Parts: sequence; C-alpha cells; structure tokens
Amino acid sequence: MIDAQSPAPAERPEPIDAMTVIKGVVERIPQVLRNTPAEDPASVSALNTAVRKAVLDEFRTRARFAGRIAEIDALLWSQADRGGDTVSGSMEAHLRELRLNRVTEPEQSDRFVVTEGEGDAFELLRPAYVDELTGKVILAGQLRRVPGPAGTAVGEEA
Repeated sequence: MIDAQSPAPAERPEPIDAMTVIKGVVERIPQVLRNTPAEDPASVSALNTAVRKAVLDEFRTRARFAGRIAEIDALLWSQADRGGDTVSGSMEAHLRELRLNRVTEPEQSDRFVVTEGEGDAFELLRPAYVDELTGKVILAGQLRRVPGPAGTAVGEEA
C-alpha cells in the first residue's frame, strides 16, 4: 500500500542470474590473458572453469544467506509486535541491503501458497520474499482463504 507520505518506489534493476555474470566475466578473460605473458591453452581453460565455479559458489552462498534472513524476518513478522521497533528496523535495513522485497499483497498470488480455509478473500499469514537481483521467490508467502468479497485482503501490514 502506498500513501501520500510514502516515497516514490525506486526503479528496479533488471534481474540478473549467475550465467549472465559468468558469461560477462569469461568473455573478458581472454583479453586479460592476451595482455599477460603467454600461457598454454590448458591454463586458460582451467582459469575459465575456476572463475565459473567461483561465481556459482558466490550465488549459492548469497541465496542461502538471503533465505535465512527471509525466514527470520517472516518469523518476526508473525509476532504481534513484529519483534519491536529496534529489531524490526534492523531487519528492514538488512532486507534493503540484500535487495530482498517483502511482499504482503495477496494480489501477487504467484508468490504465495494458499494453506487452508474457504472463501473468496485472503488473510496474510506470512509474507513472501523476492530477490530483486534474480527476480526469484526466496521464500513463498502463505495465505488463508476467508469469507468475504473476492479480492479482499485482511491481516496485512499497516
């Protein structure tokens, strides 16, 4: 929900993936090697493989860390006081730094799992978390169906 006092949403960068990063790095390696003393082709191939592995490992590490932060934030979010002002503010800062979005709008249904209930409205049980860098859902949110007019959402963040 955006109100009159909320800042305008920042333009989101295009999502990236590991293969895009790897391709860019690997394309630059031959030029760097041409500017260094002659190497045999086997060492060029080994360097390409090492760089590819390092980039993939970095993406995996970031994904694991982002997943843990999302799980912790979701747990705090489910508490009545959201963990208190200090903890809540700190988690907001961590999510921004990691470029993770907390999604609390059930209209973005592809990011949620409906866990139970009947009706046409939804109650938000747990937010979803999306990685801005990759565009991937890090942690799916949970919704409960409740009686009410279609499109109505209850239990959202204020």
